[in-house]
Amino acid sequence: MLNCKRFISFGIMIMLFAMAMPNFVFAAESPVFTLQQEKSDREIRVVLTADQLSDMYAFEVKLSFDKSKLRFKSAVSGMTGYSITPLVEGSQLVCATTKIGQKAGENGKVVLSTLLFEQLGTGSADIKLTDVKLVDSKLQPQTLKPEVKLAAVLNSMGTLLKDINGHWAKAAIERGVALGFINGYSDGTFRPNAQVSRAEFAAMLVRALDLKAGSAENLAFKDADGIPSWAAEEVAAAVAAGILTGYEDQTFRPSRPINRSEIAVMVTRALKWQVDTTQKTVFADREQIPAWAEPSVAMAAQAGVIKGRGDNLFAPAANATRAEAVTLLLAIIDLK
Repeated sequence: MLNCKRFISFGIMIMLFAMAMPNFVFAAESPVFTLQQEKSDREIRVVLTADQLSDMYAFEVKLSFDKSKLRFKSAVSGMTGYSITPLVEGSQLVCATTKIGQKAGENGKVVLSTLLFEQLGTGSADIKLTDVKLVDSKLQPQTLKPEVKLAAVLNSMGTLLKDINGHWAKAAIERGVALGFINGYSDGTFRPNAQVSRAEFAAMLVRALDLKAGSAENLAFKDADGIPSWAAEEVAAAVAAGILTGYEDQTFRPSRPINRSEIAVMVTRALKWQVDTTQKTVFADREQIPAWAEPSVAMAAQAGVIKGRGDNLFAPAANATRAEAVTLLLAIIDLK
Protein backbone atom coordinates (compact mmCIF):
# COMPACT_ATOMS: atom_id res chain seq x y z
CA MET A 1 0.00 0.00 0.00
CA LEU A 2 2.84 2.38 0.86
CA ASN A 3 4.53 1.82 -2.51
CA CYS A 4 1.25 2.47 -4.32
CA LYS A 5 0.66 5.72 -2.41
CA ARG A 6 4.26 6.71 -2.96
CA PHE A 7 4.22 6.38 -6.72
CA ILE A 8 0.83 8.09 -6.99
CA SER A 9 2.13 11.02 -4.95
CA PHE A 10 5.32 11.24 -6.95
CA GLY A 11 3.34 11.08 -10.19
CA ILE A 12 1.28 14.06 -9.05
CA MET A 13 4.48 15.94 -8.32
CA ILE A 14 5.89 15.29 -11.76
CA MET A 15 2.72 16.62 -13.36
CA LEU A 16 2.99 19.76 -11.25
CA PHE A 17 6.46 20.66 -12.50
CA ALA A 18 6.20 19.26 -16.03
CA MET A 19 5.48 22.80 -17.24
CA ALA A 20 8.96 23.92 -16.23
CA MET A 21 11.94 22.54 -18.17
CA PRO A 22 14.95 24.86 -18.15
CA ASN A 23 18.08 23.43 -19.72
CA PHE A 24 20.01 22.00 -16.77
CA VAL A 25 21.38 18.48 -16.38
CA PHE A 26 22.84 16.38 -13.59
CA ALA A 27 26.59 16.34 -13.26
CA ALA A 28 28.39 13.05 -13.55
CA GLU A 29 29.53 13.32 -9.92
CA SER A 30 27.23 11.36 -7.63
CA PRO A 31 25.43 13.18 -4.82
CA VAL A 32 26.47 12.49 -1.22
CA PHE A 33 23.88 12.17 1.56
CA THR A 34 24.22 12.60 5.32
CA LEU A 35 21.96 12.20 8.35
CA GLN A 36 22.77 14.33 11.38
CA GLN A 37 21.06 14.54 14.76
CA GLU A 38 20.50 17.96 16.28
CA LYS A 39 20.39 18.56 20.03
CA SER A 40 16.94 18.12 21.51
CA ASP A 41 15.18 17.07 24.71
CA ARG A 42 12.51 14.40 24.31
CA GLU A 43 12.04 15.10 20.62
CA ILE A 44 14.67 13.79 18.22
CA ARG A 45 15.45 16.10 15.30
CA VAL A 46 17.34 14.66 12.33
CA VAL A 47 18.57 16.65 9.33
CA LEU A 48 18.92 14.95 5.94
CA THR A 49 21.38 16.77 3.67
CA ALA A 50 22.49 16.18 0.08
CA ASP A 51 25.77 17.50 -1.36
CA GLN A 52 27.26 17.61 -4.86
CA LEU A 53 23.86 18.19 -6.41
CA SER A 54 23.37 19.53 -9.89
CA ASP A 55 19.99 20.76 -11.17
CA MET A 56 17.85 18.93 -8.61
CA TYR A 57 14.30 19.98 -9.37
CA ALA A 58 12.50 17.34 -7.29
CA PHE A 59 13.37 14.60 -4.85
CA GLU A 60 11.81 11.65 -3.11
CA VAL A 61 13.50 9.92 -0.16
CA LYS A 62 12.64 6.72 1.65
CA LEU A 63 13.85 6.08 5.17
CA SER A 64 13.40 3.40 7.81
CA PHE A 65 13.46 3.96 11.57
CA ASP A 66 13.25 1.96 14.77
CA LYS A 67 9.55 2.32 15.57
CA SER A 68 9.95 0.66 18.96
CA LYS A 69 11.99 3.67 20.08
CA LEU A 70 10.82 6.45 17.78
CA ARG A 71 7.47 7.76 16.58
CA PHE A 72 7.49 9.98 13.50
CA LYS A 73 5.90 13.39 14.07
CA SER A 74 6.65 15.69 11.13
CA ALA A 75 9.02 16.68 8.34
CA VAL A 76 9.93 20.07 6.90
CA SER A 77 11.53 20.30 3.48
CA GLY A 78 14.60 22.47 3.05
CA MET A 79 13.66 23.18 -0.57
CA THR A 80 10.96 25.67 -1.53
CA GLY A 81 8.17 24.11 -3.53
CA TYR A 82 5.36 21.61 -3.13
CA SER A 83 5.81 18.81 -0.57
CA ILE A 84 3.60 15.76 -0.13
CA THR A 85 2.35 14.85 3.31
CA PRO A 86 4.93 12.32 4.54
CA LEU A 87 3.81 8.75 4.02
CA VAL A 88 4.35 6.48 7.02
CA GLU A 89 3.66 2.77 7.19
CA GLY A 90 5.16 0.80 10.03
CA SER A 91 8.85 1.63 10.14
CA GLN A 92 8.98 3.10 6.62
CA LEU A 93 8.83 6.82 5.84
CA VAL A 94 8.63 8.59 2.47
CA CYS A 95 9.08 12.35 1.91
CA ALA A 96 9.08 14.21 -1.42
CA THR A 97 9.29 17.81 -2.65
CA THR A 98 9.28 19.45 -6.07
CA LYS A 99 9.82 22.97 -7.36
CA ILE A 100 6.99 24.52 -9.37
CA GLY A 101 7.28 26.75 -12.40
CA GLN A 102 10.16 27.95 -14.55
CA LYS A 103 12.93 27.71 -11.98
CA ALA A 104 16.46 26.37 -11.98
CA GLY A 105 17.21 23.23 -10.03
CA GLU A 106 19.27 23.16 -6.86
CA ASN A 107 23.05 22.80 -6.99
CA GLY A 108 25.69 22.00 -4.42
CA LYS A 109 24.62 21.34 -0.84
CA VAL A 110 20.93 21.35 0.18
CA VAL A 111 19.03 20.33 3.29
CA LEU A 112 16.42 17.98 1.88
CA SER A 113 14.36 17.50 5.01
CA THR A 114 14.36 18.04 8.76
CA LEU A 115 12.64 15.12 10.46
CA LEU A 116 11.10 15.25 13.91
CA PHE A 117 10.56 12.10 15.99
CA GLU A 118 9.14 11.52 19.44
CA GLN A 119 11.41 9.49 21.70
CA LEU A 120 9.83 6.25 22.92
CA GLY A 121 12.79 4.24 24.19
CA THR A 122 16.33 4.65 25.45
CA GLY A 123 19.85 3.97 24.23
CA SER A 124 20.07 4.54 20.49
CA ALA A 125 17.75 4.14 17.51
CA ASP A 126 18.77 3.52 13.91
CA ILE A 127 17.47 5.78 11.16
CA LYS A 128 18.42 4.71 7.64
CA LEU A 129 18.20 6.45 4.29
CA THR A 130 17.63 3.55 1.90
CA ASP A 131 16.30 5.01 -1.38
CA VAL A 132 16.56 8.37 -3.16
CA LYS A 133 14.97 9.48 -6.41
CA LEU A 134 16.14 12.76 -7.92
CA VAL A 135 14.53 14.41 -10.93
CA ASP A 136 16.17 17.19 -12.93
CA SER A 137 14.44 20.02 -14.73
CA LYS A 138 14.29 17.95 -17.94
CA LEU A 139 12.32 15.31 -16.01
CA GLN A 140 15.23 12.89 -16.12
CA PRO A 141 15.16 10.64 -13.04
CA GLN A 142 18.14 9.35 -11.10
CA THR A 143 17.66 6.52 -8.61
CA LEU A 144 20.18 5.98 -5.82
CA LYS A 145 20.59 3.53 -2.93
CA PRO A 146 22.85 5.40 -0.51
CA GLU A 147 22.37 3.15 2.56
CA VAL A 148 23.22 5.99 4.96
CA LYS A 149 22.61 5.21 8.64
CA LEU A 150 22.43 7.30 11.81
CA ALA A 151 22.35 5.85 15.33
CA ALA A 152 20.31 8.56 17.03
CA VAL A 153 21.23 9.00 20.70
CA LEU A 154 18.22 8.88 23.02
CA ASN A 155 17.92 10.36 26.48
CA SER A 156 17.48 8.31 29.63
CA MET A 157 13.75 7.80 30.08
CA GLY A 158 14.20 7.37 33.82
CA THR A 159 15.06 11.04 34.10
CA LEU A 160 12.25 12.06 31.75
CA LEU A 161 9.23 10.21 33.14
CA LYS A 162 7.87 12.63 35.69
CA ASP A 163 4.96 10.64 37.14
CA ILE A 164 6.53 7.35 38.27
CA ASN A 165 8.48 8.46 41.36
CA GLY A 166 6.98 6.72 44.36
CA HIS A 167 4.91 4.34 42.22
CA TRP A 168 5.07 0.66 43.20
CA ALA A 169 6.09 -0.28 39.63
CA LYS A 170 8.77 2.41 39.12
CA ALA A 171 11.68 -0.05 38.77
CA ALA A 172 9.68 -2.30 36.44
CA ILE A 173 8.60 0.65 34.29
CA GLU A 174 12.18 1.89 33.92
CA ARG A 175 13.33 -1.61 32.98
CA GLY A 176 10.50 -2.03 30.47
CA VAL A 177 11.33 1.31 28.86
CA ALA A 178 15.01 0.40 28.70
CA LEU A 179 14.13 -2.90 26.98
CA GLY A 180 12.05 -0.97 24.46
CA PHE A 181 8.69 -2.74 24.65
CA ILE A 182 6.92 0.12 26.44
CA ASN A 183 7.36 3.87 26.33
CA GLY A 184 6.20 7.14 27.79
CA TYR A 185 4.19 9.94 26.26
CA SER A 186 5.36 13.13 24.58
CA ASP A 187 4.43 15.21 27.64
CA GLY A 188 6.98 13.34 29.76
CA THR A 189 4.45 11.15 31.58
CA PHE A 190 4.08 7.37 31.68
CA ARG A 191 0.54 7.25 33.13
CA PRO A 192 1.11 4.02 35.06
CA ASN A 193 -2.50 3.77 36.22
CA ALA A 194 -4.03 4.33 32.78
CA GLN A 195 -5.87 1.46 31.16
CA VAL A 196 -4.27 -0.57 28.37
CA SER A 197 -6.13 -1.08 25.09
CA ARG A 198 -6.14 -4.35 23.19
CA ALA A 199 -4.00 -2.86 20.42
CA GLU A 200 -1.52 -1.41 22.90
CA PHE A 201 -1.15 -4.66 24.84
CA ALA A 202 -0.67 -6.65 21.64
CA ALA A 203 2.13 -4.29 20.59
CA MET A 204 3.78 -4.48 24.01
CA LEU A 205 3.57 -8.28 24.12
CA VAL A 206 4.99 -8.82 20.63
CA ARG A 207 7.88 -6.43 21.34
CA ALA A 208 8.57 -8.02 24.73
CA LEU A 209 8.74 -11.49 23.19
CA ASP A 210 10.70 -10.15 20.21
CA LEU A 211 8.29 -11.78 17.76
CA LYS A 212 8.70 -11.07 14.08
CA ALA A 213 6.32 -8.36 12.90
CA GLY A 214 3.40 -9.52 10.79
CA SER A 215 1.77 -8.00 7.73
CA ALA A 216 -1.07 -5.61 8.46
CA GLU A 217 -2.55 -6.52 5.08
CA ASN A 218 -3.30 -10.00 6.45
CA LEU A 219 -5.65 -8.69 9.14
CA ALA A 220 -9.18 -9.74 8.22
CA PHE A 221 -11.07 -8.05 11.05
CA LYS A 222 -14.05 -5.94 10.02
CA ASP A 223 -12.56 -3.01 11.94
CA ALA A 224 -8.93 -3.56 10.85
CA ASP A 225 -8.81 0.02 9.56
CA GLY A 226 -9.27 1.19 13.14
CA ILE A 227 -6.07 -0.48 14.36
CA PRO A 228 -3.43 2.25 14.83
CA SER A 229 -0.61 2.11 12.28
CA TRP A 230 1.98 1.89 15.07
CA ALA A 231 0.38 -1.34 16.34
CA ALA A 232 -0.91 -2.98 13.14
CA GLU A 233 2.14 -5.15 12.43
CA GLU A 234 2.32 -6.29 16.06
CA VAL A 235 -1.39 -7.15 16.12
CA ALA A 236 -0.86 -9.16 12.93
CA ALA A 237 2.06 -10.98 14.55
CA ALA A 238 0.03 -11.79 17.68
CA VAL A 239 -2.86 -13.10 15.57
CA ALA A 240 -0.52 -15.19 13.39
CA ALA A 241 1.10 -16.69 16.51
CA GLY A 242 -2.31 -17.68 17.89
CA ILE A 243 -1.91 -15.37 20.90
CA LEU A 244 -4.73 -13.02 20.03
CA THR A 245 -8.13 -13.52 18.44
CA GLY A 246 -11.06 -11.34 17.54
CA TYR A 247 -14.66 -11.47 18.65
CA GLU A 248 -17.51 -13.56 17.29
CA ASP A 249 -18.64 -10.69 15.08
CA GLN A 250 -15.21 -10.68 13.35
CA THR A 251 -14.13 -7.42 14.97
CA PHE A 252 -10.93 -6.75 16.90
CA ARG A 253 -11.98 -3.63 18.85
CA PRO A 254 -8.46 -2.20 19.12
CA SER A 255 -9.33 0.69 21.44
CA ARG A 256 -11.26 -1.45 23.93
CA PRO A 257 -9.47 -1.75 27.29
CA ILE A 258 -8.13 -5.26 27.82
CA ASN A 259 -9.24 -7.00 31.00
CA ARG A 260 -7.25 -9.23 33.31
CA SER A 261 -8.98 -12.45 32.20
CA GLU A 262 -8.06 -11.78 28.56
CA ILE A 263 -4.46 -11.06 29.53
CA ALA A 264 -4.17 -14.33 31.45
CA VAL A 265 -5.28 -16.29 28.37
CA MET A 266 -2.88 -14.38 26.12
CA VAL A 267 -0.02 -15.13 28.53
CA THR A 268 -0.57 -18.89 28.42
CA ARG A 269 -0.80 -18.81 24.64
CA ALA A 270 2.33 -16.68 24.33
CA LEU A 271 4.29 -19.07 26.57
CA LYS A 272 2.79 -22.07 24.73
CA TRP A 273 1.68 -23.73 27.94
CA GLN A 274 -0.48 -26.83 27.77
CA VAL A 275 -3.53 -25.62 29.66
CA ASP A 276 -5.20 -28.10 32.02
CA THR A 277 -8.89 -27.31 31.61
CA THR A 278 -9.67 -28.84 35.00
CA GLN A 279 -7.37 -26.46 36.86
CA LYS A 280 -9.04 -24.09 39.32
CA THR A 281 -7.88 -20.89 40.97
CA VAL A 282 -7.72 -20.16 44.69
CA PHE A 283 -8.84 -16.53 44.40
CA ALA A 284 -11.74 -15.50 46.59
CA ASP A 285 -13.64 -14.20 43.57
CA ARG A 286 -13.05 -17.27 41.39
CA GLU A 287 -16.78 -17.56 40.68
CA GLN A 288 -16.51 -14.30 38.74
CA ILE A 289 -13.69 -15.63 36.53
CA PRO A 290 -15.07 -16.78 33.13
CA ALA A 291 -14.85 -20.54 32.63
CA TRP A 292 -12.79 -20.03 29.45
CA ALA A 293 -10.20 -18.06 31.40
CA GLU A 294 -9.95 -19.80 34.79
CA PRO A 295 -7.40 -22.50 33.83
CA SER A 296 -5.14 -19.83 32.32
CA VAL A 297 -5.57 -17.57 35.35
CA ALA A 298 -4.66 -20.49 37.63
CA MET A 299 -1.52 -21.37 35.66
CA ALA A 300 -0.35 -17.78 35.32
CA ALA A 301 -0.92 -17.13 39.03
CA GLN A 302 0.96 -20.28 40.08
CA ALA A 303 3.89 -19.28 37.87
CA GLY A 304 3.94 -15.83 39.47
CA VAL A 305 3.31 -14.11 36.15
CA ILE A 306 0.02 -12.56 37.16
CA LYS A 307 -0.99 -11.50 40.64
CA GLY A 308 -4.15 -10.61 42.50
CA ARG A 309 -5.17 -7.15 43.60
CA GLY A 310 -5.29 -7.63 47.36
CA ASP A 311 -7.65 -9.50 49.70
CA ASN A 312 -6.98 -12.58 47.54
CA LEU A 313 -9.08 -11.09 44.73
CA PHE A 314 -8.21 -11.51 41.07
CA ALA A 315 -10.69 -8.94 39.68
CA PRO A 316 -11.16 -10.79 36.37
CA ALA A 317 -13.28 -8.13 34.66
CA ALA A 318 -11.08 -5.23 35.73
CA ASN A 319 -9.07 -3.51 33.06
CA ALA A 320 -5.31 -3.86 33.27
CA THR A 321 -3.20 -0.78 33.92
CA ARG A 322 0.00 0.13 32.11
CA ALA A 323 2.00 -0.57 35.27
CA GLU A 324 0.44 -4.04 35.61
CA ALA A 325 1.11 -4.78 31.94
CA VAL A 326 4.80 -3.88 32.26
CA THR A 327 5.23 -5.99 35.39
CA LEU A 328 3.50 -8.96 33.79
CA LEU A 329 5.54 -8.75 30.60
CA LEU A 330 8.80 -8.61 32.55
CA ALA A 331 7.73 -11.75 34.41
CA ILE A 332 7.17 -13.45 31.04
CA ILE A 333 10.59 -12.34 29.82
CA ASP A 334 12.22 -13.71 32.99
CA LEU A 335 10.46 -17.07 32.53
CA LYS A 336 11.67 -17.57 28.96
